Amino acid sequence: MMRFHMQTNSAAVLFSLSVSIGVTMVGLGIVWPILPILAAQMGVGGFVVGTIIASFNVSRTACAPFVGRFSDRMGRKSFILIGLVLYAAVSCAYLAAHSAEALIAVRLAHGFTSLLVVPIAMALAADIAPQGQLGNYMGTLNMAAMIGLGVGPTLGGVIQEHFGMPAAFYALCIVSLGTAAFVIFFVPPDRESGAVTRRTGTATFRQILADRTAFAIVLMRFFSASGQGAVYTFLPIYAHQIGMSGSRFGILLSANVFLIALMQRPVGRLADRTNPKRVVILGMFGVAVAVFCMPFSTDFWRLLVLNILMGTSTGFILPGSLVITGYLGRTMGMASLMSVTDAAYSFGMIVSPILSGVIFDALGISWVFTAGASLIAVGGVIVAVLLRNYSPPLDEGR
Repeated sequence: MMRFHMQTNSAAVLFSLSVSIGVTMVGLGIVWPILPILAAQMGVGGFVVGTIIASFNVSRTACAPFVGRFSDRMGRKSFILIGLVLYAAVSCAYLAAHSAEALIAVRLAHGFTSLLVVPIAMALAADIAPQGQLGNYMGTLNMAAMIGLGVGPTLGGVIQEHFGMPAAFYALCIVSLGTAAFVIFFVPPDRESGAVTRRTGTATFRQILADRTAFAIVLMRFFSASGQGAVYTFLPIYAHQIGMSGSRFGILLSANVFLIALMQRPVGRLADRTNPKRVVILGMFGVAVAVFCMPFSTDFWRLLVLNILMGTSTGFILPGSLVITGYLGRTMGMASLMSVTDAAYSFGMIVSPILSGVIFDALGISWVFTAGASLIAVGGVIVAVLLRNYSPPLDEGR
């Protein structure tokens, strides 16, 4: 396969992309604790609140395959820039949304704009990664994403408390525009950065699903999101039921998210040196064990250990799966494939709250965790079977 000559410093481009993804995820995190309050102030019910929150992933799921293919044919930098500028506009649009319908429309737009930034930046990083460094590059971007997601809720809460709710959205707008300016000056044009674009030869959605390895990664992303989403949605309720304080629950969530971030670079380097399927499968079963044990843990310290296990195991899944995706993307179209796997994750995050809510109403909260663990474990078995003969390309220096 043709290797593309790097005319610019790929590490500098990687840093710029990390900033872009980090800011995008900070924006998502800022909105996270504020949006339910904003919706509740409108007097809507729980189902409508859930619909508002889920709308973000609805647009990502619906648009991802098309955005990825367009980026593979038209370039990377322009998509990232357009996404950041629209991200800033959407940030202000939240303040103009005075009804549930308007909030749903803004959330749909928010999901679409994030789609123009995150998977496209991931695709560009995979394009420019030097031989044997794909896992390291993917891990770096994932670390930036998880740090941004972890910082966002705290930042949003502080801004809201001291300056009011509108200030949080204005801050997001300003930061997004600043990041767009950063990309303009520090991310070189596609023809210089090493971005791989092609007018033809990108895989269709059907072709991606027909490939055994690609299908395995799509299923992995879906099952992981479905199972983990149950935890992120109902662990706060479980913590409240056992009498845990809000501050202690915050420690649980922070430990989970920041461990995912810290694991990205070392696990990415590990995935560069070994078969990345082992990293993915090990992580999936680790998460399944952690989730299954949660309803049997009725004190802070046990739940902290389980959240540490879940965060560490999730930290294995992400870079390993992105390494495999990066190898496949060199033939299928990098953004085409990454956008489809992103859509699978987003779809899982749509299904999870709905399915978990039905289980919660019918069987109780313990069964929510049991179902979540079962989804991840079943997904792990299916992925292990589909990837049983998978080996990374020989030209990556193993």
